[in-house]
Amino acid sequence: MLSGDYETEQAELRERLETLTAEIEQQEQAENIDKFITKVKKYLEMTELTPAILNDLIKAVYIHKPKKVDGKRVVDIDISYNYAGILPKNLFEDIKNEN
Repeated sequence: MLSGDYETEQAELRERLETLTAEIEQQEQAENIDKFITKVKKYLEMTELTPAILNDLIKAVYIHKPKKVDGKRVVDIDISYNYAGILPKNLFEDIKNEN
């Protein structure tokens, strides 16, 4: 009987832990997005790209192996931004198209 109660309590605790972990991750993501937006707003009117700006906004640049597409050499590049990670390529195209 005690074993059954113990197992039930353990299952409830595991479920509660998963819920709390998910809530914490969502909160951290929201905070990181807010930080990223604040940094981007800081540089909206920039006229020159400096090493300081790059260091402030970009965490890493990933250059992939070159490949041939329609007879041309194409190299994919992914940029990992501080607080936001790698953003989808079509995000910037969608933003450009909205303007």
